[in-house]
Amino acid sequence: MASDLKKRDEILKAAKKLFATNGYENTPVRQIVDAARTSMGNLYFHFPSKHAILKEICEDFVSILRQQISKIHKKSLRPELGFALDFRIGYITTLENPKTSQFWIAARSIPEIHQFSLENKCIRLRTFFGDRIPDEEIQYMAIAIQGIADGIFDEKRRGTVAGNSSVLSNHIIDYSLRLIGYSREQIQPVIKEVDLYVQKHKITIDRYFGL
Repeated sequence: MASDLKKRDEILKAAKKLFATNGYENTPVRQIVDAARTSMGNLYFHFPSKHAILKEICEDFVSILRQQISKIHKKSLRPELGFALDFRIGYITTLENPKTSQFWIAARSIPEIHQFSLENKCIRLRTFFGDRIPDEEIQYMAIAIQGIADGIFDEKRRGTVAGNSSVLSNHIIDYSLRLIGYSREQIQPVIKEVDLYVQKHKITIDRYFGL
C-alpha cells in the first residue's frame, strides 16, 4: 500500500515538472511514464487518463491557495491589504508565472477546478471583508473578479496587453478593489505596500508549489 502511494506521488511529481516545462498538450503519457520510472500499466492503475493527472495537480494547487488565505488573514493586516496580498501571491501570480500558467491554461475547462477556484474567491471575500459585503452579493462579486483576472490573462496570452507579472497583477487588484468599493486614491498605497512586502520577503511561486 505504501509503495503504491509512493509510486502515485512519483507520477504526479514527474507530470508536474513535465507539464510546467513542456506544456500539458506537448507532454505525452509515455514521457511521464519514463520520467516516473514506472510502466504504462502502473500509471493507468493510478490515473484513468492524463487529464485526471492534470486535475489532481491543479486541485492540490488550489488547496494550497485556500490554505494561504487563512495564513494571510492571521497577519491581521487591513482588509484591503490582506486581500490584495493574498491575490498577488496566489491566483494572479500563479497564472502569470511561466511554469504554473501551463497548468491553468489546460485546466480552465475542468468544471471542478473552475468551481474550486470560484469558491476560493468567495472565501477570500468573506475572510477579509466579513459583513462589509452582503452574503447575497459574494458569489456575484467573486464571478466578476474571476472574469476580470481571466480576461486580462487571456489578452496577455493573445499579446494585446503588455506588462510583466506585477504590472498585470496590480491592474487586477486595482479593478477588484474598485469593484468592492475602494477609490483609486485608496488603492494606490495598498498596491505599493504589496509590492514592498513581496520584494522584502522574496515571495516566489517556486516556494509555494515546489517547482
